[in-house]
Amino acid sequence: MSTSAEGTLSTASVLSLSPLRVAQLTRAWAVEVTAADLARLAAPADAARRLGAGRGYLGETGANTELARMLADRPEDFGAAGQVVLGAEAVEVRSGGRLFADTLHVIGPECIDGLQRLKIIAGMRDHLPEEHLRRSVIRLEIYCGAERDRARRLYDVADRCLNVSTAQDRLIRCPSISRLMRADWEKGDFDPRRGMTTGPHALRFSMAEVTRALACLSADPQPVAAHMAATPEGREALWEECASPLYRSLFHGRMTPVGVMRAVEAWTSAHRALAAVPKKSRQAHGRLVEYAPELICWQACRGLPLRALHDARSSYPWERAIEHDLPAWTVRAARNLVARYEEARPGRHAYHQEAPKLELWLHLTAPDGR
Repeated sequence: MSTSAEGTLSTASVLSLSPLRVAQLTRAWAVEVTAADLARLAAPADAARRLGAGRGYLGETGANTELARMLADRPEDFGAAGQVVLGAEAVEVRSGGRLFADTLHVIGPECIDGLQRLKIIAGMRDHLPEEHLRRSVIRLEIYCGAERDRARRLYDVADRCLNVSTAQDRLIRCPSISRLMRADWEKGDFDPRRGMTTGPHALRFSMAEVTRALACLSADPQPVAAHMAATPEGREALWEECASPLYRSLFHGRMTPVGVMRAVEAWTSAHRALAAVPKKSRQAHGRLVEYAPELICWQACRGLPLRALHDARSSYPWERAIEHDLPAWTVRAARNLVARYEEARPGRHAYHQEAPKLELWLHLTAPDGR
């Protein structure tokens, strides 16, 4: 019977494990153990120092909070995502009667990578039953000798070689986006990373622009999506919550290439008209034109039949309205919203701070002006 990790480390700096699987590879040992087997490894307050970790526990970062939630709610996923990399002076296998090793001794263990994961396991060992922790199978890589030095050196700078995944990258997993990618774009194409290409001149619009355009033409009676889509941070938050009603008001199963192109063309037309507003109209409360352009474009596009945006058979004269009517609607929307802004917030203001706030957008677009 193997001894506990805590007891072994305190006496001989040996970590004893009962692996589910173990294999000696060309440069390392590959081991699978349960989180229960590792629960006490990083429990001491000085675990980072004792294990020679490159950095200490980072606390409740966004990533660590998500890992802790995963271990509590989906232990199988916690083990499937990522691994722990250890260094060791030596590894000893004590085989038993089973097909795989009964006991694995890691002599002089060092945590090269994965201390955050180990600390999360240790921190939750008193809150989760051992049987729960056994549902999480952790992959270990263990390096010895010169390979240990190489692993330490490479993992210290591993972040420089990673292309960190973003919410925009993960859009490709959205069923509505996937359908849109497979749709017939005639002379164009669509990809959530590269954006949209359209028209005979192969004009390209980024995913940020596509999102802002769809938000501008959202049928939602409030400009919440337009406000989120106006900033990089807001777009990331919008893309991240692909199950939210707000996201689905933009990206849904009824999306068509023609609808996306209409949205982009309308958004472009409105912004072009807004850019032509004279500088003298951009003073004082007129700064709304500069600091909240998405609000004005959103308001201008209320004149379009938004619920028919993705209807390829719509009889509405979209091209004529976008090209000839929408610019005038945009100028009128700008004039009305600026006047409403001045009435609602008289006097001088820090416009660059106030104008982009959602609270103001909702106030200015409320039917009763309140």
